[in-house]
Amino acid sequence: MDQLQIKDLEIFAYHGLFPSEKELGQKFVISARLSYDMTRAATELDLTASVHYGELCQQWTTWFQESTEDLIETVAYKLVERTFETYPLVQEIELELKKPWAPVHLPLDTCSVTIHRRKQRAFIALGSNMGDKQANLEQAIDKLRARGIHILKESSVLMTDPWGGVEQDSFANQVIEVETWLPVPDLLETLLSIESEMGRVREVHWGPRLIDLDLLFVEDQIIYTDELILPHPYIAERLFVLEPLVEIAPHFIHPILKQPIRYLVDQLEQGNA
Repeated sequence: MDQLQIKDLEIFAYHGLFPSEKELGQKFVISARLSYDMTRAATELDLTASVHYGELCQQWTTWFQESTEDLIETVAYKLVERTFETYPLVQEIELELKKPWAPVHLPLDTCSVTIHRRKQRAFIALGSNMGDKQANLEQAIDKLRARGIHILKESSVLMTDPWGGVEQDSFANQVIEVETWLPVPDLLETLLSIESEMGRVREVHWGPRLIDLDLLFVEDQIIYTDELILPHPYIAERLFVLEPLVEIAPHFIHPILKQPIRYLVDQLEQGNA
C-alpha cells in the first residue's frame, strides 16, 4: 500500500519516569510510516483523500506536549490512537519514538520504541434476552463506537429460541461487521469490558444474559489459546449466528472450513430439516 513517511520530527516535552525529566524536559524524535491509498489524491487532486503532513506534524507536537507520561510506550501508543481517529483513511501506522537524551549515563546514541498497528475487519455477534433486548443491542453498539471501533455493517435483529439446553426467554440476536486497529487480544478485552459495564453476570453457562458479545472472525486469522479460539468454534452450529451473518457477509469464507457463510447456512438448514 502507498505510504507517507515522516522522519525525525523533533519535539521538546516533559515525559519520563524521573522527576527531573518532568521538570527539565528533553528532546524526543518521531518517525512514522502511514499507509493509505493515494490514488484519488494523486489523480484528482482530492485533498480529502490525502494526509496534510504539515498539519499532522503540528498535531503530533500539540498532542505530545499537552500532557506528561511516565513511559514513552504510552506516548507512542496515544499518538497512534489519535492519528487513526483523526485520519480515517489511514489503514496502517508504524511509529518510532526516540529518546536521545535518555538518562542512561552510558555511551548511547538513542533509545526508542516502535508501535505498529493495522486496521482489521472483524465480525461480532450480539445477543440479549433480559430487559429491553433491542435497547441492549443498541447500547452495546454505541459503546463500541465510543471506543473508536468503526461499525461497517449491521444485520437486522433476529428473535430466536435459546441455544444450549437452558430454559430461558428468547434472544434478540444480531451480527455486525467492524473495523478496528486494536489487536485481537485488546479487541476481546474491549468486548468483555462492555459486557461488564452493562451488567453481564456469568452465572449459568449458556444461561440468560443482559448482553453477549462474541468475536466470530477477525479477517482470516486462526487463533487457539486458553483465552480465545478464533474463528468462534460454534459458528457452523448456530443458525442464530449464521442467519444475521449471511445477511451482511454471504460470501465471507470461513478460514478453517474453507466455505462461504451462505453454504454453511444451507448445510445447517438441511441438517435441521
